[in-house]
Amino acid sequence: MKKSILKYGLALAVIILMYACSKKDGVTNQPYDAYGITGTQGQLKINLAFAYTVDYSTMRIKINGKTVSSSLQTRQPFPGGGYNTRGSNFALYLSVPQGNNSVSVVLPKVGTDTDSIVLYSGSVSISDNSPYTLHLSDTAGNPRSGKIDQLLVKNVINKMDTGFCRFKFVNLIPNLTAVDLYLNGIKIQSNIPYKTATDTFSIRTGVNQPGWTSAITTTWAVRPAGALPTSTATASYASSNGLQSQKVMTIFSMGYATATGTRLPFVAFTLDNNE
Repeated sequence: MKKSILKYGLALAVIILMYACSKKDGVTNQPYDAYGITGTQGQLKINLAFAYTVDYSTMRIKINGKTVSSSLQTRQPFPGGGYNTRGSNFALYLSVPQGNNSVSVVLPKVGTDTDSIVLYSGSVSISDNSPYTLHLSDTAGNPRSGKIDQLLVKNVINKMDTGFCRFKFVNLIPNLTAVDLYLNGIKIQSNIPYKTATDTFSIRTGVNQPGWTSAITTTWAVRPAGALPTSTATASYASSNGLQSQKVMTIFSMGYATATGTRLPFVAFTLDNNE
């Protein structure tokens, strides 16, 4: 009896996996060498790195006039997510046409699909079928002002060697001119201006990582550019997720330096591949 249950259970798992791999909704969590977006399609993730005074929980994303998300919160990359975010732990992307695409973030009227407030409206140009992330950061206290900064970044997702992981860092803290990025107390990137992405960089994992003190926990931190490494960090993130072999991630800082509540600064990660 137990063998029969195991056999049927395995068969069901295979069917579910085959269904997941054949989804046609433009979103996948399969490894990218099996994703297979070709021709006129592109890949796009939207990082809602807002830090409004109101912690909205009903934001929706529209692409080319069509609603593509359910209700979202700030610090929630869509689709997918990452570490220290409000999203999932998968490197998902939307399938979008190559060329110009309009993107908006709206608050709907309660109980309807009608837009009430447009928090952001802009456009991005996707030139190929590489995966891109559109990072959105607020520059004003009042979301109705429409003053939103955007930064489109191409993600390099090819496989890493075992024992290494690859990163890109994006600074989205509006009230700091520039920041330094630290790993376990060691400065990794210097003087990154607001709304700027670094080049990719690789880090060894395990006992060879910078400032290694433990096999399971790493601490990433941002400080104002030029601040002493012993000074209080603007934001930090300590977790065993922060440094994994063969992972490709984007680290981003968001929020406002010295702020509290809904504008608290964060260090977080979007997942760029699923290796």
